[in-house]
Amino acid sequence: MLSATSCMTGRRASEALQRMAQDQCAIDSSHTSGYVFRPAALLAGSADETLLRGRYGPRALQMAQAVGLIPLLVQLTRLEATESSALPAGQPEAAPSTTYLAVRQRITDQLQLATADIATAAALLDCDTKRATLTATLLTRRENVREKRMTISAITIGAVAIIGASLLNLHERHVAADWLHVAGGLGEGGLGVLALRQKPPRIAYLHGRNPLRDIWERPDQSTQFAPLVWFYLNQPKTGVTGTPRSVAADLRERWEILIALDAVGKRARKPHHEVAYFGEGGDYDAEALTLRATMVGQLETEIRLMNNDLTILLNEIVSPKKGQAPRR
Repeated sequence: MLSATSCMTGRRASEALQRMAQDQCAIDSSHTSGYVFRPAALLAGSADETLLRGRYGPRALQMAQAVGLIPLLVQLTRLEATESSALPAGQPEAAPSTTYLAVRQRITDQLQLATADIATAAALLDCDTKRATLTATLLTRRENVREKRMTISAITIGAVAIIGASLLNLHERHVAADWLHVAGGLGEGGLGVLALRQKPPRIAYLHGRNPLRDIWERPDQSTQFAPLVWFYLNQPKTGVTGTPRSVAADLRERWEILIALDAVGKRARKPHHEVAYFGEGGDYDAEALTLRATMVGQLETEIRLMNNDLTILLNEIVSPKKGQAPRR
């Protein structure tokens, strides 16, 4: 009865593991708002750049380029200057013009779409991270169960050998008792060697939609992320010392180090098994899945941090330039 229950439990665990490994995250974050707006780079040395850099900070402008707000911000900034200069000195601020309010509304709409794009990309990565982590947990549990069974078997063999040898010694059959001791020792030792030589359990883990691949290969257009997210990830960071590097370049460098360290550790213990982290998928063990979850989690963190720059941009749009009153 106990054996049948254990068999059923093992079968259910195996089925759950297979389902988790095959349950790919079906979230399309590639064209959420790409049909509405596209990133627009600010032309260096242009009159628009001079105008906007006098009004907005570097991080706000970088996000504005990703969201495609440069033409609207140029229009808004000129309207602010025109309407402020038209007021006589000492006169209280007049209500914003209809044109100004229409431009602000269009900017607000695009910022809302940008927020949705970021949230969708983060949801895709969060799903992928949890899927890899849970699959790794189930694989680790399977390996622990196997090791536990081998340990119990070794203890049982040793106990049977000792009890049997003791009974034989009581009947003055010392030679047979000695041989039983030897057999018990060989059995325990054999199970110990077998446990050391066991390969970790693996599972066929597929990821046709692989968010890591675009960061690794750096194509001109991403098939995994919305245009604004991909533009932002590939722009040089602002406000950093030294040579500016993009988020995508930093992520790839970190991943190269993680993969190299993982490969060195595995070669030191057992024959190395290459894992296609950036391909369509393959056979993963628990360590490889944990490493994949770490990389996806790092990417998710960087994308969620886009909300910080989005907030900076919104605050600078709402906040007045020095010498101007706030426009509501």
